[in-house]
Amino acid sequence: MAWEKLGQIWLPDGRQPWALHSFMTPVPVRIDEGRIRLYGGMRDEKGVSRIGWIDVREEDPTQLIGVCAKPALDIGEAGMFDDNGIILGDVLRLPDGHLRMYYVGFQIPAKAKFMAFTGAAESRDGGNTFARVQPTPILDRAPQALFINALHSIIPYLEGYRAWISCGRGWQHLDGKQFPRYDSWMIDSPDGLNFNMSTARLIVTPASNEYRIGRPRGNRAGSGYELRVTSDTIDKQYASFLYLSEDGECWTRSNTTELPRGRVGAWDAEMTCYPALYEANGHRYLFYNGNNMGESGVGVARWALS
Repeated sequence: MAWEKLGQIWLPDGRQPWALHSFMTPVPVRIDEGRIRLYGGMRDEKGVSRIGWIDVREEDPTQLIGVCAKPALDIGEAGMFDDNGIILGDVLRLPDGHLRMYYVGFQIPAKAKFMAFTGAAESRDGGNTFARVQPTPILDRAPQALFINALHSIIPYLEGYRAWISCGRGWQHLDGKQFPRYDSWMIDSPDGLNFNMSTARLIVTPASNEYRIGRPRGNRAGSGYELRVTSDTIDKQYASFLYLSEDGECWTRSNTTELPRGRVGAWDAEMTCYPALYEANGHRYLFYNGNNMGESGVGVARWALS
């Protein structure tokens, strides 16, 4: 049993000024019968990301059937925490049927490379567009998250919700450049909007040759849990890994990447990263990014039983 790559699905064609390239951190959501919507971050000429979407067929997710004409969520107003780009965290269907989007907003301060904190927005038109719940972060600066507090997945849990987040407190200097250092945490919330960071639990830390491990995507798997994360090493080997847990607290890491790199020259030859699981009709799919953290677009793999 293994993941069978089905190929690249989509890459922006450069005709929209706000979406010249990239489709970062894909998040799949079932919109209606037979249709999956993938939300992702698309970049403009300055590299600023806005969130858009594409639709694919559920029976064959390599088949593109729709592309948004404008951002589902644009950047924030000048001076806000999300005024210099937004990327996807997760999309949650609420009990009333509406969708709530968790996103990571970027701001460029005077004395740091960037800061990235979590915002929330909700849709009342079936997931075409989203409006911010509030102009401030729902996950803001905290002692364990001085520069980054980014929610990447959330599920219903007991009477509330359980979320997996990345927390960053510093920077790694490599070849004269700054890269963020972060690890993965878990936190519960009564309503998915209010979080007490003093209750967050550190669950996954970088290995000896890694300096960051994040974008944690958690899900139930039978009686336990799965967690997919993406890591980076000192020699810049970007890759994703699977962790397993029986109780959701203690995690065991797999020794190999779930999605090996593609052949030389392929859209995912340099890396496979940011996998997001989608399950329906007895099938399991992983939507993921390839080269340069999504600059080459989004693709999909299917779990093959033989």
